[in-house]
Amino acid sequence: MSNDLLWGDALKNATPEEVVKFAIDAPKLFSDGSAGMLEGSTRDSGLLLTKKQIIDLRKYEAAGLALPYTLEDVRDYLNFGAGQDGGQGLKPEDFLKTFLITREHAKRWSPLRERIMLTGRGLKDFAGSMLIYGASMKEVYREVKAYEILEKRNIKTLEELKQLELELGDKFPGIELEDDTISTLGYYLKRIFEKIDSNLRTVGEIKKGLDLFGYDLRAHILPGIKLRVGLIENSSLADDIKQLKAKIDERAKEIDIKNTEYKAAVQEALKAAAGMNIVGLAMAIYMGVEAENIRARRNELYAKQEEDIRTLTNKNQTLGSLARVKHDLQSLEIVAVDADIATQNLMHVWSVLHLCIKNSQSSVGRINDALSLKIFMTEFEEVVSPWEQIKLDSDKLIEVFKEADEEYERNYGKTSRAMAYTASREQTYPALDLATLKDSHSQMSEHRTQAHVWRVKLDYLPALFDRFNRLVQGVGQGAMDLQTAALQSSNELEVSLRRLDRLEKALEEESDAQEIEDIKAERQQLLNQVADAIGQQATRVRKCLKEISDTFDMRLTLGYITDFERDEVQAKAEIVVLRGKLEALKEERKPVIEAIETLEKNGIEELGKNISLTVDKVVALGLTPPQVALVMFAIDQLKKTIGDIGKGIRFLDMVRESDKLQERIATLDNEINLQDGVASASAGKIKYLQAIHKIEEQRKIYVANYSPVISAFERYLAATDKDTFTDDDVRSATFKAQANLFIAFIAPVSVPNI
Repeated sequence: MSNDLLWGDALKNATPEEVVKFAIDAPKLFSDGSAGMLEGSTRDSGLLLTKKQIIDLRKYEAAGLALPYTLEDVRDYLNFGAGQDGGQGLKPEDFLKTFLITREHAKRWSPLRERIMLTGRGLKDFAGSMLIYGASMKEVYREVKAYEILEKRNIKTLEELKQLELELGDKFPGIELEDDTISTLGYYLKRIFEKIDSNLRTVGEIKKGLDLFGYDLRAHILPGIKLRVGLIENSSLADDIKQLKAKIDERAKEIDIKNTEYKAAVQEALKAAAGMNIVGLAMAIYMGVEAENIRARRNELYAKQEEDIRTLTNKNQTLGSLARVKHDLQSLEIVAVDADIATQNLMHVWSVLHLCIKNSQSSVGRINDALSLKIFMTEFEEVVSPWEQIKLDSDKLIEVFKEADEEYERNYGKTSRAMAYTASREQTYPALDLATLKDSHSQMSEHRTQAHVWRVKLDYLPALFDRFNRLVQGVGQGAMDLQTAALQSSNELEVSLRRLDRLEKALEEESDAQEIEDIKAERQQLLNQVADAIGQQATRVRKCLKEISDTFDMRLTLGYITDFERDEVQAKAEIVVLRGKLEALKEERKPVIEAIETLEKNGIEELGKNISLTVDKVVALGLTPPQVALVMFAIDQLKKTIGDIGKGIRFLDMVRESDKLQERIATLDNEINLQDGVASASAGKIKYLQAIHKIEEQRKIYVANYSPVISAFERYLAATDKDTFTDDDVRSATFKAQANLFIAFIAPVSVPNI
């Protein structure tokens, strides 16, 4: 039977014998698929974990340890311009927080790696001993039966056999007989069981550490790095630089005007003082005060200009630094993503080892002194059986780590990733779209990062973000719990199928009525236990679905978006109006400025700046006709704007009106900036709420594709419900068929896929 047919067509028109064969072959096929040993497998034989992925973890460790971890070092690394802090979420303290948690997390890999390697070697050695113990136990049983010791001593239970003094010699290597201790089977069994318990505790402790390492990487490290990248991408620094440059250019023009005005005022004061009379002295004092006022205003503009130029230089330096830091963080993100994939696969491999040892330990728990010898031998086979796989997997794990270390030292040679095991099969359970689940989860994470960026920038509706942040974390936890539930369910079913096969084989061989009843009772207990175990996993997955099933009513926030869109449109429309007014004022001021410059260049000090300007007086300055027209146009324009012109328009009136127009221009600039802020904030809030809505949309997709898992568990439990059977043989046959179909369904889910 081919591998494809095993999953696809094996049960079509199958006979009971073929169903039984299917039940026997399926667990082995699943194990072979996980190890890449199937015909046509797309990856090398071995663990789901690859050498490349161990190297990825080493790279992540090196990258994390290279991060600066003091505030002073972070500031040196960022190299922002003087007085610049990067903006919201991009301050040195923010980067320090991300770098510290990443670095501390990376530091945890090396001790964890050492424990995995050391424990792996120990497991390999003990597994070899366990296989010898299994063979030795069979040999002991055969010997005591061959010499008719059981019949002579009337030994029927394990308790009686354990008390029998035997010459066991070297049948149990690694277990030393203590002084003054009688060589009994009970002594050796006790020591074997103690070693199994010890190994389970050690592997369990490492599993907890590895699971926490993987959770922290996925839930904290990667989102933290992505958040900083997102904040850099959405930084307003480039726009701030553009606006500041425009402001500097505009002020430069204003400084030129003030220089012209100051020069003219000084010359007028000197001319008036030269008159050497009371009127001239008064005029000189007046013009001197005017000149001082203009100088003070000019110096104020100079100071602001120098300050803004320094700020512009520092902002440009900061912008360049952020671009460099973004590149570094993106590189770190790539390394962390690879490490996350590697960690998930390592967690899977270690979980399988843990389950194997747990299976062995669970079998130990079923051994008691009241067991008949035949059932004891069956159960002891179950104690030993998992250690064959443990020996194989621990050996491969050690080899993968060793090869990865050697290759890492040779500067990261290239190796291909292992491909996840998939098998084609006839779908008897609802389809599970793993690609959609993975894509939906990924999109939720991306939209969460986008929302987080705007949450930091705007501090808007923080409780709303917290709710959806918990949702995305819940989806991630649900994915991990689903994988764990699938792995443990698959393991429980495979172990139960194997035990059931041994019990039924013993049932066929047994002729003693009491023994037959005992074996049937054991079989019934086995079927009840596996039903309870799968029921617990179903409850676990159902709880995960419930955690992410709360619907968010978007009607209120859609209303907010409508309001913000209106605010943005209104603000932009107001900006258009204000910019029109601004241009009009600049156009109104332009001829006045040009008239002032023309008069300055053509001897206004000869005429006097406090004298009303008429056509005759302007012509007397020797201006060309176009210049006269320019000055008179400005005078006529000022007459329209000045309510009380008194004796007419003087040069000083032109200067004052120019300043007033500049103040109005500055006021309009501020109003434009205010409306621009309203438009930007409205646009940001729209993006924030849209990101939240996209998370909710993806949540619905995720829930719709997660729900078939619940249906599958419920369908399996209903098909194998003990209350629907009156015959244990029929129940057993149904369990075998359904268990293998369910294993086929959950096999792809039990490895890191979503």
